[in-house]
Amino acid sequence: MRICALLLLLLPALASGTEKIVVEAEGMAAIENNDVARAREEARRRLYRDALEKGIGARVQGITEMKDFEVVRDTVFSRSEGLVTATENLKEERTNDGILRLAAQCTVSASTLDGVLGPAVIDALGNPRIMVLIDEVVDGERQFLSTAEGEVLKAFQKAGYMLVDPGQAGAIRKGELEGAKISGDTAALQELARSFQSDVLIHGKAQASTATKQNVSGVVLYALNSQLQLKAIITQTAHVIGAEGSELRVQGTSPSDGAMKAFQKLSPRMAGSLLHTVAYALVSGSSGSIPGRSFKVTVSDLTFAEARSLRDSLGEVSGVNGVYQRAYANRTLELDVSAETSSEEIAIALESLGVEITGITAGTVNGRKGR
Repeated sequence: MRICALLLLLLPALASGTEKIVVEAEGMAAIENNDVARAREEARRRLYRDALEKGIGARVQGITEMKDFEVVRDTVFSRSEGLVTATENLKEERTNDGILRLAAQCTVSASTLDGVLGPAVIDALGNPRIMVLIDEVVDGERQFLSTAEGEVLKAFQKAGYMLVDPGQAGAIRKGELEGAKISGDTAALQELARSFQSDVLIHGKAQASTATKQNVSGVVLYALNSQLQLKAIITQTAHVIGAEGSELRVQGTSPSDGAMKAFQKLSPRMAGSLLHTVAYALVSGSSGSIPGRSFKVTVSDLTFAEARSLRDSLGEVSGVNGVYQRAYANRTLELDVSAETSSEEIAIALESLGVEITGITAGTVNGRKGR
């Protein structure tokens, strides 16, 4: 059974892009030494914390394992400034036993909350790897470099996702990669993404065609109709977790210039819609899920032969789906491990292979060669 940090179900509010979450919240504090001002400040902090916690709950539900959700929630609380944007109908009362109680209707910024909650979920997942493959055609000519692909990669990288390097992928399996992008064959794309240990594949089509052209003061301007379709799937299961489509008409000094301008506008907006959908879907019981999650493993003080042996041995451990070597430098081995288990179980497996564990989080395991 996959041991998952979080099991979350998306609420309709997330998909609708609602910008505000309004909740009823309260906070209480004891009045000590007749210091009402201090109690009021403490109660206000707890009021905001309660509002924020309910705001998080309005974004996710069906939490079945609290252990790692606490990690996510605390990460959000640590960056709570600016998330609660308004309080209304504030009421204050004092109880007979010396407790000051505040109650109010609070507004939580949904978009700002997503900006914090999304990366927190990504971190708890162990930084899942994303592969982006977009076939781009302008006036019937396939583009050597895809503007849309580059913009989507940039958006996911900025959000904190680990990415498959498209240049490296193309160099290793150039013919297959280009063929799969052109055909749009989901099975072929899925197999390619799996071969690069990608957890999620985002693929699609970017097409632009000249509608009209006109001469303005000696300059020929081209008006292009541009369309972009994106789809995100779980690599192991081909389960669709998100899809976006949009079109735009833009002018440029050439067909390529107009298409580039259009895709530079369309791609970030559409990628932004997919960013948190992908993060939440990866841990959703209804998403099809990935068979396991990715962990970053770092082990120091190893010779190259020892590093290779450790990598191969870890790949044979029960529950481990794959091991990808990110780097070996200065006698330090960096691995990405996809496994249907927890970081604690990875640590135990490493100890059995002679590694001394020096640190562990929900998504990382650090160690060094045993003494």
